[in-house]
Amino acid sequence: MNLPTELEIRHCASDNFLFVASGRQQDYDEYYKSLVNDSYHAELSAGSLHSPISILQRSYLVDALGGFFGKSRRVLDFGCGEASLLIELAGDFPTTTFLGCDPGPAVQIGSNKASALGLQNIIVSDMTAIKEHGPFDLVILSHVVEHLLDFDLLHLLHSLLVDDGLLYVEVPNPLCYETYKRKEFLYYFDRLHVNHFTPQALTRLCAVYGFGYVRHFEYAFPYRDGGEYPALGMLLQKRNGAIGSLSPSILDAANKYISAEKQRARAIESKLDTFEGVLIWGSGDNFYRSSENEGPLSNLRNMVILDRRPQIISIGGKEYRAEDPQEGIMRYPWPVAITVSEGRNALQDQVKRIDPRRPVFFV
Repeated sequence: MNLPTELEIRHCASDNFLFVASGRQQDYDEYYKSLVNDSYHAELSAGSLHSPISILQRSYLVDALGGFFGKSRRVLDFGCGEASLLIELAGDFPTTTFLGCDPGPAVQIGSNKASALGLQNIIVSDMTAIKEHGPFDLVILSHVVEHLLDFDLLHLLHSLLVDDGLLYVEVPNPLCYETYKRKEFLYYFDRLHVNHFTPQALTRLCAVYGFGYVRHFEYAFPYRDGGEYPALGMLLQKRNGAIGSLSPSILDAANKYISAEKQRARAIESKLDTFEGVLIWGSGDNFYRSSENEGPLSNLRNMVILDRRPQIISIGGKEYRAEDPQEGIMRYPWPVAITVSEGRNALQDQVKRIDPRRPVFFV
């Protein structure tokens, strides 16, 4: 769609914050309206209606809330996806009413899940139902604000809360990127995750919109690549208050992560460089990251891109016409580097069915 294809990451030293300096909010809004954005929950749940990610998230959140659910409440999850977290909360706290809303098509999946579990205290809907069911005692904003260019959504959420109502915000934890490595090169810096918040930065942002810091915690949840994903959870209250303490430098943490990624890229590149050329299966975000920024594909002598969608890919001043994977593998004797993030093992199996002896690399 109309998302930026080249990223510039900027650093705000005073707020200890990193952010992407391109793109338009309306283009991102259109993207998320078309996206079912909870696939990683489905992958890890193995067909169950309960997500292991949300079970863990629920545990940390309830602990941070203390005795909050000791009486009936009204809770909104803004950007709920398939409502995986609300399903866990609604089952444990039947006297509380839970509303989940999301701009994308995942809400219907969430509604079906809640119905299948017989949960009567949960409503999953589009954005039009928000004001009808408010005001709320708690608003949950889980893995949403890292995707926003325009933070004025926080104005709306402030108006939807009762006096002294609570806001729970959860985002990726950039201070731990280097500790929790991903299989893809520079995975954490993509065009979807446009903001990288330290506790210091997140607290200061929310203070601008009338939220005072209460507490925060860090944890890691299981991720689809077999590792764990670092998360930062923060509880705030609808009031002015302390803006929290200083955090370690996000710039130092990011540079450490980037340095380690480039070192890993050189090791992969040294293997690929022994071949005359390489077949690249996939032309998504991971392909672009790996082809630039001293990535493992940035210095290839010859490259052919495999993709079932006929298209022209432009990168580094060159244009490549994507070839059908089976035809490309049959035509060229080169190894296959798979850049697709999800389903990469299935693609490896496809390569082996076409040519059992063909070397395969994951990039």
